[in-house]
Amino acid sequence: MVPYTQVIGLALILFVLALALVLTRRSLLALLAGVQGIFTSVCLALLGFVRMHAAGGGATPGALSEAYGFALIILAVAAAEFALGLSIGVAFVRRRRSVN
Repeated sequence: MVPYTQVIGLALILFVLALALVLTRRSLLALLAGVQGIFTSVCLALLGFVRMHAAGGGATPGALSEAYGFALIILAVAAAEFALGLSIGVAFVRRRRSVN
């Protein structure tokens, strides 16, 4: 089992890389990939903090499964956001021949 400190550290690194991608790129695909990385890092951080709270004995028995469900909902919303952004980008390319 991976320690929760490493999970939270990985989430922090992923968040910083995704935020740098969002702030430095102009491409629509890079922007959407960066936002997807931010959502993924938030899910990892959520699960890491719940495991940390559970290790201290302060969590209810169903807290970890509730956190997994919430993380799954976040990832589903992120996937829908990516699909919607990609379809908007395709519509712009068809109409204007550019996404910028």
